Amino acid sequence: MSTIIKFFVAADDTIAAGVMQAGPGPDLAPVTYGNFDVWSALEEWESFLLRRDLAEIVADGGPIEVDEDDDIVVLRVPPAFTRALADADEVTLDDTAGRWNAKGEIDRELAREIVGAVATLAATAVRTEGSLYCWVC
Repeated sequence: MSTIIKFFVAADDTIAAGVMQAGPGPDLAPVTYGNFDVWSALEEWESFLLRRDLAEIVADGGPIEVDEDDDIVVLRVPPAFTRALADADEVTLDDTAGRWNAKGEIDRELAREIVGAVATLAATAVRTEGSLYCWVC
């Protein structure tokens, strides 16, 4: 089964929930990827960047479901994690991508591209006082 994953920035949960059926449009400048476990990826990245135990991240609930409908979900990335992504330098992002890809489940360059693109969106979210979201279908 193929999965489409679109990361985007929105001002609030109401706007983010509004993309539920069609996904975020070009006005939200999404970055699109696919076919990886976004739930575990976000939890692992949060664990690496905030230096928290993965079990603690999972117990806290990880990304917040803003809306869900059958096979579609919109997630909000927690603010502290968004800030950590936004503040991460290139070395930290490269390390995060490398640790995430330790099992070799995704191409190393693609892992770095994904982490970097999401970090860029996180910086936009922090700068605009919005939030970082993920639409998964």
